[in-house]
Amino acid sequence: MRFHDLRHAYATWLVTDGVPINLVQRVMGHEQASTTLNRYTHTPDDYAARVLEAFDGSAASLLPPAVETPSRDGLDGPGDDS
Repeated sequence: MRFHDLRHAYATWLVTDGVPINLVQRVMGHEQASTTLNRYTHTPDDYAARVLEAFDGSAASLLPPAVETPSRDGLDGPGDDS
């Protein structure tokens, strides 16, 4: 392992832990965020599991609550004795 490999690992850890890319870019000393993303970050092996985990709990709270629709049985219609 070379010292430079640590920079790649560090950038990847920061991004996958949710640090905004513009902050990672500054810490790494890159002029453009694309350098940080394209050359220094790598997809971790458990990336798919992390994405699914993020949607399991937190994203569900962002959805609007389910609206219950009344059934036809409870509606008054023609022929009902009201």
